[in-house]
Amino acid sequence: MNNIKTIVFDLYNTLIQIKKSNHFFLKLFKTSQDGFGMDASSYLQLVMKNDVEELRSILPTEFSSLYDERFTDLTEELDSIVMYTEVIDVLQDLKQDFRIFMISNLASPYKKPVFSNNLDQYFEKMIFSCDYGFVKPDKEIFKEIEKITEDKPNEILMIGDSFKSDIIGAKNMKWNYLKINRNTPISKDYEIKDLSEIKTHITMYKPH
Repeated sequence: MNNIKTIVFDLYNTLIQIKKSNHFFLKLFKTSQDGFGMDASSYLQLVMKNDVEELRSILPTEFSSLYDERFTDLTEELDSIVMYTEVIDVLQDLKQDFRIFMISNLASPYKKPVFSNNLDQYFEKMIFSCDYGFVKPDKEIFKEIEKITEDKPNEILMIGDSFKSDIIGAKNMKWNYLKINRNTPISKDYEIKDLSEIKTHITMYKPH
């Protein structure tokens, strides 16, 4: 993994975490009369592929009513978000030698903590599913990085916590990958306990 030029990060449970999760959008679905006329999986995909204003026009009016009525639950959730302690030091360090990007599957209100924590300054571009209309592991959302950087697949490293979204997504693109595993014992050679271990997996290669 000594030819890495670009590092792509996931956001939630990789850089930041929700301390008090209300599963806000799922709760809206569960308290609705008939799940807004769709199954949970289709609804959650919709939530992650569109911003809230688009959702208000796509979904039945009951969605808007429930969203506004329970907005304090969402605020509470967003206010509970914290950054992992090593994040800033690691990003500052990596930014000296690598191009840094983010790809995150999220509903649009969950972009807010990126900016309130000033995380945006470390990323050349942040690609959010709700803005692009694709969710990981769909190749389309990963292709954005290759378009911007013009790097070869073996020059890109993906780092995230989800095997399905991040690791499978990276494998499908033939990218390098590391899975962040903060909560259980490390069992795979591509797993890391926290982000400060990234450098040990990338040899001291410095891109030119």
